[in-house]
Amino acid sequence: METKKNRKFRYENKYIVNVAEIELLRNRILGICDMDKYAIGDGEYNIRSLYFDNYGSSSFYDNEIGIEPREKFRIRIYNCNSDVVVLERKIKVGGKISKDRAVIDKAFAEAIMAEDLNHIRYDETNQLINHFMLKYQTEYLRPRIIVDYVREAYVSELEDIRITFDKEISFSDQINHFFDKDLFLQPIMQIGKELMEVKYTEMLPDYIHSSLNLGKLQQSTFSKYYLSEKMRREGVI
Repeated sequence: METKKNRKFRYENKYIVNVAEIELLRNRILGICDMDKYAIGDGEYNIRSLYFDNYGSSSFYDNEIGIEPREKFRIRIYNCNSDVVVLERKIKVGGKISKDRAVIDKAFAEAIMAEDLNHIRYDETNQLINHFMLKYQTEYLRPRIIVDYVREAYVSELEDIRITFDKEISFSDQINHFFDKDLFLQPIMQIGKELMEVKYTEMLPDYIHSSLNLGKLQQSTFSKYYLSEKMRREGVI
């Protein structure tokens, strides 16, 4: 797996938090961070991702065992808007994360979902798309599951820090209905629980660390793809 030395990696610490903790954390964060500029209305937005895995389910099993480096591919849209469709590759090395992104059109995404790329043109000059297509052809990389959730996000531009709360995390195996607003979804978390992610590049400043320190938060290895795929395999949906 390619992991360039000049690639930017970030820490991505995850915590499962309850309603009371969320309210306290939100009040603290609002004093030191700004609301994400992409948030709409009440400060939240929807994220929907279509995850891929290969013939041997490497993404699933590598996550289960904890193998690194590892990578995952996904197609992502926001607020069920198909005007902007993004192909992403997420790499994890040494507990740190790096991402590559490329904008693709809806027709290309639908062809991938239908596993019919014979007559589809794509940007052959894009390194990420070419890498994805190589995996598609040589490792039988195919759509596996949809993950959908609502995100509330805060940023500190000066410190390059991003803090997010993800709720209503759900999944679906109805791959060809990825763009449907009324997609049937199965939740994977208990009611009243959310996922907090803290993302930063070098070190987390003391004033932010202390603001997030509730004395009992424990870091989690929570993976939306892994847990959703695990539930699908167990016949939850």
